[in-house]
Amino acid sequence: MSKQIFTAVVLLFVATVAGAAPQAEIKEYGYYEFVSEATRAMHPAATSGYVQTGEARLVKQTQRIPIEKGRLFGFSFVITGLNPTIGQLPVELVVTHPEMKKPDGTTSTGYRYTLGLKLDQGVVEDKTGYRLNEDYELVEGDWVFEYRFMNKPLMVQRFTTYKP
Repeated sequence: MSKQIFTAVVLLFVATVAGAAPQAEIKEYGYYEFVSEATRAMHPAATSGYVQTGEARLVKQTQRIPIEKGRLFGFSFVITGLNPTIGQLPVELVVTHPEMKKPDGTTSTGYRYTLGLKLDQGVVEDKTGYRLNEDYELVEGDWVFEYRFMNKPLMVQRFTTYKP
């Protein structure tokens, strides 16, 4: 295969996945509360080993998060500029957080994992965040949530947790 044909195939693949370059916008951010029963599922990549999902509503828009056991914080976002024929957008979520000393003696400063965000008519609307459930998670410091698409930052949201 010639270099020109190979380049055209790669560009066609990128255009098929992304349509045009995807554009991300953070709609709201801060701390939330669940308005329905949260579902807990094992997720070995997460610092605590699990994630919680459920319908949540914004309590306060802020990047400064007062530490409280059970506190849920995060952000909602929309991604546009995608080809409407694809069903999922493959992204990597990279989270860095203050050092946490877990009960088993290990420490964590973040986690990362790959996921597929579901598209509807070429648009993604979703939320992500973290809930402080364990005593070892109640630490002050900076948090960074970054979604990456094709090894490039798509969106970044920062928070600082503090003891009130």
